[in-house]
Amino acid sequence: ESVSINRCWHDMYAGGQSDTLFLRVNDTERIWDKWAPATGDEIKVQYGAIGTGEMFISSAIPKNGTYDIMARSTPASAFEKQFKAWQRVRLLQLGEEIASRNGLSFASYGVNDAIYSYIQQNGEGDLYFLSRRAALEGCSVAVYNKRLIMYSSAYMEAQTPTEALEVTLDADYKYIDNSAELYGSCIVEVGAYSGSFVIDNGASRILRPSDFGIVGSNEEAERFAKNLLRKHNKDCYSGYVYSRIIPGYAAASVVELVNVRAPSWDGTVFLHHIRNDYGKGKSKIFFRRPLEGY
Repeated sequence: ESVSINRCWHDMYAGGQSDTLFLRVNDTERIWDKWAPATGDEIKVQYGAIGTGEMFISSAIPKNGTYDIMARSTPASAFEKQFKAWQRVRLLQLGEEIASRNGLSFASYGVNDAIYSYIQQNGEGDLYFLSRRAALEGCSVAVYNKRLIMYSSAYMEAQTPTEALEVTLDADYKYIDNSAELYGSCIVEVGAYSGSFVIDNGASRILRPSDFGIVGSNEEAERFAKNLLRKHNKDCYSGYVYSRIIPGYAAASVVELVNVRAPSWDGTVFLHHIRNDYGKGKSKIFFRRPLEGY
């Protein structure tokens, strides 16, 4: 109650980028400026039963009568350029090493612990490097409450929903159908190795990605082709619901969508981004339909 909040919102992502926090507090007496929060300091916002978890300040700027604080779930060290090579290394070993290097704990869910004969990190930040590597294995990487989490997208999307996301009459919503952007197959070719994957989705477009680094076998190329095709197709059927904040929803989880005004979209959806505006007491929940056949 001693902190006068002007604006406050928290973006939680299911992977690929850090959660972010924007906090604007009233500071007519310049108290926050005297406290001088520093980059790397830890901050946590709690809103009833939900909150941001521990986060790391990325900037703190005094304004005219207010004070702005921005924070990320990932420490700044995870964005510094790193150079390293590994031989005979497993995917989960990479995750554990990178988590430890950045002062985070590590957890994994449903991950196929692939082994690589040789890989390199060439001037990439740890979070980008690990997210890109995980995507080749059909996985995502998220950071919440000082824990780095790697999970299989197919495994998480296949979970049984434990919550319902009901679109109430006073809620706003939007459904997006980008099926015209679907790819029907993917081909990975590098050096002497190649692999492909075809999905029966009615699309004829062929994906030929280049961002996969070293490939050690034809089997690996086929695996990468399958998972990169999933990555590019995953958001074709998506949408959002904008309503009052309701506790119980988290990014990287599945819920049962219920909308009496548009029941054709009812069913299991995967939550990939949630923006909780604690100042307004509103949530914008972004979802996508789970993919099948990958």
